Amino acid sequence: MKIFCLFVPLFFFLLINSYSQDFGEIPEQLLKMTSLAEDPEEDAAVIFDKVSIKITRDFWLEIKRHVRIKVFSEEGKKEANIELVLWHEDIIDDIEAVSISPDGKEFELDSDNIFTEENEISKKISFPIPGVEIGSVFDYAYEVRSEYISHLEPWSFQSDIFTKYSEVKVYLPRGFAYQRLSTNLEYYDVQEYVEEEMDRDDTRKKLSVFTWSCTNLPGIKEEPFTDNVYDNYAKMRFVLVAFKNDYVDLKFAKSWDDVSQRIYKYYDNLINDDESEELVKSIIESETDDFKKANLIYDYVRSRIRTTEHKYLMGESFKEPLEVLNEKSGSTSEKSLLLINMLKNAGLDAKPVWISTRKNGKISVDFCDGSQFNRLICLLKLKNQNYFLYPSSASSPFGCLTPDTQIPSGLLIDGEKGSIIPIKPAELINSVVINTSAIIDSEMTLHANSRIQYSGYAATDERNAITTEDEETYIKDYLKASFTEAKLDSFYYTDLHSADNSLFLNLSFSITNYVEKIEQLGNFTMPFFTSLKENPFVTQRRSNPIDFDYPVLKSENVKIELPENYSVSQVPKKRKILLTDIGFSQVYGSGSNYVECARTLDLKNRRLLVKNYLSIKSLYDDLVSSSQDQIILTNKVDSTKIN
Repeated sequence: MKIFCLFVPLFFFLLINSYSQDFGEIPEQLLKMTSLAEDPEEDAAVIFDKVSIKITRDFWLEIKRHVRIKVFSEEGKKEANIELVLWHEDIIDDIEAVSISPDGKEFELDSDNIFTEENEISKKISFPIPGVEIGSVFDYAYEVRSEYISHLEPWSFQSDIFTKYSEVKVYLPRGFAYQRLSTNLEYYDVQEYVEEEMDRDDTRKKLSVFTWSCTNLPGIKEEPFTDNVYDNYAKMRFVLVAFKNDYVDLKFAKSWDDVSQRIYKYYDNLINDDESEELVKSIIESETDDFKKANLIYDYVRSRIRTTEHKYLMGESFKEPLEVLNEKSGSTSEKSLLLINMLKNAGLDAKPVWISTRKNGKISVDFCDGSQFNRLICLLKLKNQNYFLYPSSASSPFGCLTPDTQIPSGLLIDGEKGSIIPIKPAELINSVVINTSAIIDSEMTLHANSRIQYSGYAATDERNAITTEDEETYIKDYLKASFTEAKLDSFYYTDLHSADNSLFLNLSFSITNYVEKIEQLGNFTMPFFTSLKENPFVTQRRSNPIDFDYPVLKSENVKIELPENYSVSQVPKKRKILLTDIGFSQVYGSGSNYVECARTLDLKNRRLLVKNYLSIKSLYDDLVSSSQDQIILTNKVDSTKIN
């Protein structure tokens, strides 16, 4: 027992000093730092993030990473919850993490607090770094080994917090050739070095060492109205092209033909299966026009096949067209493959196209790998014209894609030939036009009739929203969201089930005690459906462009007849703001017994530049405040008595 007790202090002594041995010394100045000079509002900062990527002599990929982070606030402590996502066959070793508090106490990660979640294609490693508080500095490091060397791990120089220093080293044995692909690096000063050093695995040989580093990169945070924040990071991808020595000549880099061959090998029998042939004949009947045939088949798939959750583009969990037909359900990609199958059984030229949705992120055209894509759509060729079809719901118009699939390019799988092609679906004119006529009776109750016309994607969105609940419940909720005290009197839709036409909603409603009376005066606000209760842009700065779903014109006209013996004393001032790609206007008018207002928000481009952020934020402040503008009424009878 005495011997055991003598060794315990020595053991803990070794643990305490392991910080300096494994992670390097922590400068006292860093521990005392209370904010970041480059960005005093930052909650935490990456002091350095270093990675080395090496191809070993046994043709394995070896990755070593070391990260150090300083915490400045309670919010910044969240950075200590680490998540690493790897390919499911990769091997991760030597996960180490230590934090040191401002008073010098050290806390080491226990292996029991490292958690792993796996699925068919990836695994997530997560661990909370212990003892992290405001002012702490923490480090974590790990090693990954992978047998997939054709694509070296992509490296992001940026994260969601400020990065003081980021570095990536690539060690390549002689004979390897690679291609480097960069994104957003033109905005930063990247230092590049090339040197040679002895290969530790074989001291007779040398390695080429490529180093790229960058300093003082601002954090790019997830923000509202952002397609994919990772698209905006400064990053670098490495693609091995070939390896050649005296004995072998290997090529690693794939072409889009290589990718297409693998996909087509799986899709070929599914596309050309004739199981749906009899169904196709019954759908098109005696129709001879190819365009009308395509529309009939598309309408069947979009409306008769229920859309389920999307999972995969191919593989064991991907439903085959016959299974989708039998179950009358499938994901958007499974429905698209069924559509291709049925169109081909009708003698039409239909092919699969793989795309990456906006949320999934932009593809790199020079990086020939199918992992970049997450959806399948259909390309139909009729009389030298391309139609892009995506039967995502019963409300999806022929030849149109959803907003999230409106992307610039995709991978055409043309047999064993693959190529990146431009995606140019039919363009929609998107608008919401609202006309309201109302009267205020002698009891100060508002009686209103509104007609709302939805066009383009606005109509698709509305039709999809209605399917989530019964129509009356949906309309009541919609009305309450705009006017808390409103009572629905009646409503009806026109062209509700016609996906290719505008949708019309007609509704009547009333609101009691609509005018607030103070002696001989009264005041009220206009009943705007397009009113905005709060500004979605609340921060004083922004990192990402502002990405809306689609450009849209929202126009609202309201005219209210006043109660007898009341006249308009004051109307709000005119508002007009015109910015690049967005504008807002609101103009009031009045007569002897009425007041009216025309209000317009015109979003001309779905993406707004971040450099205009403060002006856009100000415009939305105006949208909010304008919704509360008061109309002042005077009671002519009371005024006469007073005079």
